[in-house]
Amino acid sequence: MTTKELILSKSLQLFSKRGYEGVSMRDIAAEVGIKAASIYNHFSSKEEIFNHLLKEMELRYHQAVSAIGVPKGSAKEAANGYVDITEEHLQEIAKGLFLYFLKDEFAAPFRRMVTAEQYRNSVAGDTFQTMYVSNALNFQSALFGVLIAQGVFMESNPETVALHFYAPIFLLLSKYDKKPEKEEEAIEALRNHVSQFSRLYSRG
Repeated sequence: MTTKELILSKSLQLFSKRGYEGVSMRDIAAEVGIKAASIYNHFSSKEEIFNHLLKEMELRYHQAVSAIGVPKGSAKEAANGYVDITEEHLQEIAKGLFLYFLKDEFAAPFRRMVTAEQYRNSVAGDTFQTMYVSNALNFQSALFGVLIAQGVFMESNPETVALHFYAPIFLLLSKYDKKPEKEEEAIEALRNHVSQFSRLYSRG
């Protein structure tokens, strides 16, 4: 890991624990193990570090989605990947994404950071709303809309279906955050949710 990568990693850990305002460039340098002045050889400010973390999260998220096997493309294109999907496959996709945001070494502290900072930092607030609320619900609403139109799901309001699917998952992230000893319980709760959701809306 390069010094620049180490600075980003340590900054993320510190921001997620103390908050953005509670961390100074000197704190980050100390955590990395370099002189306070040396950190400016890599980043001009704390804001620049924060912005790099946002870009890195976006990159890592797309890589994770691909690795987990989430159907790609627009909502219509992705819907084609769900037409014949089994409940077991849907369970695996939900589990992969859930564990990624719950315990990934980058995604988990990033989620905590923007959750804590959303009311103090406008950029963090916009990121939280975009990444964890608007984008997720908009994509899922469009996806479920296509599945409803194709007759895969029962006739329903797509926005409501998206809320029914996503809200419990987001709540479970909060409930089981930083509780590794309860991971099995968390996965069982997620599995039960997805199974119930499938029974409620699927025509299969």
